[in-house]
Formats: sequence, C-alpha cells, structure tokens
Amino acid sequence: MESQNQVTSPATAPDQRRKALRVNAVFAVELSSKAKPGRCGVTRNASGSGLLIVTPSRFDVGDELDVAVHVGTQLSRASARVVRVEENRRDSPEVWRYRLAIEVHGAFSAPLVDDARAPAAYSVAD
Repeated sequence: MESQNQVTSPATAPDQRRKALRVNAVFAVELSSKAKPGRCGVTRNASGSGLLIVTPSRFDVGDELDVAVHVGTQLSRASARVVRVEENRRDSPEVWRYRLAIEVHGAFSAPLVDDARAPAAYSVAD
C-alpha cells in the first residue's frame, strides 16, 4: 500500500480514471495551506473537478488548499485537496520540482475550463 505522503515520479504514477474531461491549460495559481500560505504554481491541465499544477513547493497528499486561479483578468477561487504528488526528474523540461494533482471541492465554474479550451495565450498544444 502506498504511503499518503509518498512522492512518485511521473513515469511511475498510477493510471487513474478521470471523472471529468481534462484539457491542456496554463494558468497562474496561488496555493495556500495552513502551513504554507501564498505559494505559487502553474497549471498544466484543468477539468471541472481538478487541476494538475507544477510548483516549487512540496505539499503532501491529503493537504487541504485554498486555490486562486488567474485567468486573464479574472480570478477564480476554490478549496481543494491534494490527491497526488509527483517529483519531476532532474532531466525534466519542467522548471519546478513538483507536480500536484488537486481535486476541487465542488467544481470550478465552466468558464474556467472553457477558457482553457479557447485558442488563447493560456492554452498549451500537445
């Protein structure tokens, strides 16, 4: 059984079924927990139920977060829980060390995911 605080590499992360369609997206985010307020990150993908975020800050599976997502001039806030933590390999093209999968309590509004689908500066091509 995997420890809740275990950090996996992207290559060894378990395959998980998705509850909602994910789209590639790049949004600036602010992540805050009781122990680590005001940390930064950038999304890599988004869905109605969660985000994949790269960040220099290490969080643990189960951590509760307040998340602020910056989409253009709009700000969307939600509370979330960390469901997976991966550590990028040293040869990864990612600038920051950790990848967090977070599950949003409730859901982000549809415009957040719709904005990610739009061909704008925030979208990332495969």
